[in-house]
Formats: sequence, C-alpha cells, structure tokens
Amino acid sequence: MKAPHGEMKGIRLRFSMSPHDMEVRANSAVKFLDKGYKVRVELFLRGRQKSDNLSGFSKEKVALFLDMIKAKTEVKIERELKKEGRGLTVIIAKP
Repeated sequence: MKAPHGEMKGIRLRFSMSPHDMEVRANSAVKFLDKGYKVRVELFLRGRQKSDNLSGFSKEKVALFLDMIKAKTEVKIERELKKEGRGLTVIIAKP
C-alpha cells in the first residue's frame, strides 16, 4: 500500500532520551516508511540545549537514530539535517 504523494508522518525525539525509547520510535518510523510515508524526524530542544556547544551532541543523537533505522530498512535523506525553530529536523523516505 502506497501513501498518497507528499504525505508525511512525524517522529519527535528529545535531547535526553533513553536508547530504548529511541529504538521504539525507530520501529515506528520503519512502519511509516514501509507504508510509503515520508518521515520528518525532529529533535526538540529547550533552553540551554539550543546552545552551540551542545549542537554537536544533538547532531550525533539524530545520526544515531538514523543509524537505527538504516539497520532495519533502506532510507534516503530527502532533506539534510537543518536547524529549525526549536530544534533539528531531517526528512527521510524509502528510495
């Protein structure tokens, strides 16, 4: 079953999220991708988490999440990691 063109689902991550919680969200993202949806992965940041000295850690967190997804299915990055509003966002889809 293919989702209608352009439909997107969102996955929200937190800065101090446990590895198990990230694994659960990764499983949800894989299910969305298998149904044909694009997935927007957002890392939500608050207060001092937005500071530049923690931005490297934030990017590593998103990269770790994407690696969890890539271990389960093939993905292509529709839009690279970008700082937006309250955090970091990346859009992924099935190739």
